[in-house]
Amino acid sequence: MTIIRDLIEIEKVFTKNKKTPCDIAEFLEDETYSESKGEDIKNGDMHLSHYIRRQLKDEREDDETIKKLNQKIRRLRELILDQ
Repeated sequence: MTIIRDLIEIEKVFTKNKKTPCDIAEFLEDETYSESKGEDIKNGDMHLSHYIRRQLKDEREDDETIKKLNQKIRRLRELILDQ
């Protein structure tokens, strides 16, 4: 499996060693909790497939949270309008 940091280095070959944007370099150094390892790891050290799965999981959780909040807002509106 390929880690994200290696992919960024490979990209440099195709962009004629163009400097990695600072926000991407910072992202690679940021840490996130790895449930499988039970510790924080740098984003750049994550395997690409694991990172994609993590993002998909986070997106599903965000969607579920938004759905629940929208339901609560709907109920609150109904309560307000019923008064």
